[in-house]
Amino acid sequence: MNSKANEPHGTRDIVCPYCHRNLTVSIHCFSIPCRHCNRNIDVKAVLSPPEEKKKPSIGDRRILCYKCGKEIFTNARAQAVMCTYCYHHNDLSDYKIKAILGKHIETHGTLYLKRKGVIEISNIRVGNAIIKGKIHGDLYAMGTVEILKPGEIYGKITCNKLIVKKGGIFNGSVRMLNANPNFS
Repeated sequence: MNSKANEPHGTRDIVCPYCHRNLTVSIHCFSIPCRHCNRNIDVKAVLSPPEEKKKPSIGDRRILCYKCGKEIFTNARAQAVMCTYCYHHNDLSDYKIKAILGKHIETHGTLYLKRKGVIEISNIRVGNAIIKGKIHGDLYAMGTVEILKPGEIYGKITCNKLIVKKGGIFNGSVRMLNANPNFS
């Protein structure tokens, strides 16, 4: 806890949640402006933080920024995260493609390419890929690429794990990344 009671004097020491400097407040005080940063402090919240903040986050996810390659931590349910180092927008959404797509794809989520889906672009960067359609271009996956029947990939694949099921077609080159299961 960020407080210490000085009961004989009727004061309490707290730490400002904004500037992290020490303050001495009355034990009867509910709210006060910080004398260092001038922001309003809810003394009651500082003395007894809600249960949500006390317990550690469950399901946190760590990713590597596609632009600078540095490690970023985010909530497992987040749809996107901004890199704190280079301010690059990193998409975490899953994509299900059922038709022709001719744009650049960059997500840390999973790419689901359906049977009639066709992707004709030069660069696809995803977390994982499950392919039942056709890809003409390079595919970079931080995790697993799975080519199912009747999936086809023509181009270069870079991934941690490549699975080509019976009926799947792969024509191109492959480069395997170092396996690190903690990154998605």
